[in-house]
Amino acid sequence: MPRVASALSQQTGLDALMHRQQELTRTQARLVSGKRIDRASDDPAGAARAERALADQTRSEGLLRTVGASRNAMSLAESSIGSAVDLLQTARETVVEAGNGARNPADLALLADRLKQVRGQLMTVANTDNGAGHFVFGGQGSDRLPFVDTGAGVTYQGHTGTADGSLSEELPLAVDGDALWLKARSGNGVFETSRQVGATSSAWIGAGQVSDPAALTLADGQHYAVTFDTATRYSVHLVASDGSSTPMPDAASNTHDYVSGTPVAGLPGMSVSVSGQAAAGDTFTIAPSSPDLSVFDALDRVISVLGAATTTASSTGNQAQALNHGLRDLDQVLGNLQKGRSHAGETLNRIDGIDERTQGRVLNDKSTRSEAEDLDMAQGISEFTTQQTAYQAALQSYSMVRKLSLFDYISN
Repeated sequence: MPRVASALSQQTGLDALMHRQQELTRTQARLVSGKRIDRASDDPAGAARAERALADQTRSEGLLRTVGASRNAMSLAESSIGSAVDLLQTARETVVEAGNGARNPADLALLADRLKQVRGQLMTVANTDNGAGHFVFGGQGSDRLPFVDTGAGVTYQGHTGTADGSLSEELPLAVDGDALWLKARSGNGVFETSRQVGATSSAWIGAGQVSDPAALTLADGQHYAVTFDTATRYSVHLVASDGSSTPMPDAASNTHDYVSGTPVAGLPGMSVSVSGQAAAGDTFTIAPSSPDLSVFDALDRVISVLGAATTTASSTGNQAQALNHGLRDLDQVLGNLQKGRSHAGETLNRIDGIDERTQGRVLNDKSTRSEAEDLDMAQGISEFTTQQTAYQAALQSYSMVRKLSLFDYISN
């Protein structure tokens, strides 16, 4: 019959006691942490599921930080563009005021000074920074002022385009200032009028408008030339890119009587008027508009003419032309800025949608992690109580077993 040494029996009981103590300690730690999985070996499948959810949650939280940065940038851009629109409205009112025939050269010089003040404020708005060392209208990023007044005009030192803060979502962190401030469409947005007149002429040409889009035939590289043969007669030609010209409306009737303020004859699809006292040799052109109109150039042209106003016929014509084109150009740059403001507002709405969706993903990831690794507290407490009872019973059993030795028997 085999014999079991008392030392082996005690060691076995001690090992069992230590095992129960470890289980009790682990269960107690789970209760404290609230987690069912402390190590991947506790539940490999659940641990993998929780890890995937945590990785997705981390990405989503990173996107939320970018969403916040983009929202701040677009809010500042929208506010800055709104300030620029208000300033340009003031400039437009000043140009309208300058058109009052009762204004003398001194009055016009004062209005020119007011426009200079508006221009200076617009430069400040255009160079708005976001408080973090970057510029709202810096495009794709630059540590230099995006707009610099060189004396010959304002130039853009930023990088055209927009800087996005995320690869998965379009979250702009800046606005393309070049397109917003320097690239409005010239003229009335479709065609642009201009003049070349003599010193005795006071005639000027209006901005015009499209009267029949289907009949409009002006293409890139072409322009219409309205040439005065005398002070009361003019002819119209369509000039091609190679310099060849075609009389309008045809060779048999290509000269017309001039009446100040009435639409020029022979211009298909457009209505353009010449006003004032014309002179032989005066030429007015109508060419396709181009996306190169600067906010600052529009103001500079008006400021230059108002600041040098005199009472000569030529100056009167220049002033009338500058005011008409000034209003036309201000309307175009205002429209371009308002379009940019609208785009910033739409971007803010889209950012709100991205934020809401991302917040939902974070909540879902947290729920997935909770389901995978969180402890059912009721079950955990029950398991802890059971293990604690078993541990106490094992402890009492061991205390009895360790007394079963020959020396204990003899001592009794």
